[in-house]
Amino acid sequence: MSRTRLGAVLVALVASLVTTLLLAPSASAAVTHEAVITFHKNYANTFRSTLTWELFEVRGGDRTRVQKLSWRAGSGYYRDATNACARGRGWLPDGTYGPRLFRDYQGNLIKGRAIYLGRKACANGTVRTDLFIHTEQGAGSRQCPNRPGDQLCRWEYPRINDYRSYGCIKLSPGDMRELYAAWARWFPVGSTERVRVVVR
Repeated sequence: MSRTRLGAVLVALVASLVTTLLLAPSASAAVTHEAVITFHKNYANTFRSTLTWELFEVRGGDRTRVQKLSWRAGSGYYRDATNACARGRGWLPDGTYGPRLFRDYQGNLIKGRAIYLGRKACANGTVRTDLFIHTEQGAGSRQCPNRPGDQLCRWEYPRINDYRSYGCIKLSPGDMRELYAAWARWFPVGSTERVRVVVR
């Protein structure tokens, strides 16, 4: 092979290598994940709203949804409790929340798996506090024995409407378990900037 021919081959190889390197994904394009939990309000019946979990894969500038789950959810004390400024009866205010996941929350009324949403001001400035996504269960997410009356440690729907709340988002125990598992599979239990809750 002549020197001219060899030089041309080497130039072509270098050009091919440079092109490959330019097109290859960089280290900054590593895959990460983020999730959005959305409460979709049902103005016709506050006890039949919907909560969704959406997991997104983020690679560079691309964001692709890779998982979606949805469950029936309730919020508010009456089926027409659509006033988010009504403390103790209206559903929670619209907006974005920074959630914190608990494996076994030990509150006076709320126990077991739960997501703390914190506080949020409604449209007229009234601040709603102690907002959660939760169910009705006892410590360790266990159901207590069935007894007469409404028990906070037991899911009794449909005999008792346990989708009713004072402003929190309520799920059935099985649905709360699925939501917890979806979060815990991809993100640490506790707080993370990669999970947010949207109410609308």
